[in-house]
Amino acid sequence: MKLSRKRILLAVLALPALLPHTALAAEPPAGNNPVLELAIQANEGMNLRIVAPDNLPLYVGRRAGRVLDVLPAKQTLTVLAMDRYGLRVRGRGKNGLLTGWVGQKKAFTGDDKQLVKLRAFYERQLKIEKHVVEKRPAIGMNLPELKRILGKPTNHMVGTSEEGRTESLTWIIKQKVDINELLATGTDDDILKMEVEVGRVEVSLAHGLAAAINMNLDGGGTDIPTVIPPIEQPFGPAPKGPIAGN
Repeated sequence: MKLSRKRILLAVLALPALLPHTALAAEPPAGNNPVLELAIQANEGMNLRIVAPDNLPLYVGRRAGRVLDVLPAKQTLTVLAMDRYGLRVRGRGKNGLLTGWVGQKKAFTGDDKQLVKLRAFYERQLKIEKHVVEKRPAIGMNLPELKRILGKPTNHMVGTSEEGRTESLTWIIKQKVDINELLATGTDDDILKMEVEVGRVEVSLAHGLAAAINMNLDGGGTDIPTVIPPIEQPFGPAPKGPIAGN
């Protein structure tokens, strides 16, 4: 799905450390081939199961090397993590239920289109993780991704237009101010402490994705990034067979 760039309005200001600390994620590992853990995607209901097309060597580490076991063909594997070339999966071998690494090309033999989608998902998700670390909402993010950065919205309004469902969300950023210090009263009474609005973020969603972002916060100006829309079913549709180990 393509977003109309003509309809995107950007009011661009910095996003400083006023946002909730709970929205921070661990910074992706350095290097050209970081591991992407898929726990968040699993919790969101993404299919992370694949069927082994052939017997798959299961490696101890992600750089191949020592073979832990061989996973028989046609069993349903659960994907736990990935990097640019491999998948960490859980499956059943001769030695029982095991977890290790398999090559993406082997896991998707004969399905080049799915392999392209998988790699597009990986590259997009690396950008998402980078923006989460930087606390920078981006055009093209969905609501769960925005919440990872901004937390729960203060207001969420739903409407309709000629193009379908529309959503407007507002995050009001507040900071607690101690009036005692301003008045020099010398008291610690909570009655002289209050929360004041120090900024807000307004986002318009079209077809479930951020199409416009307006940020009014303290700080200098910066560009709001753009990411491609989420990749649908990067691991393919959910297999119907039983999961290995169940």
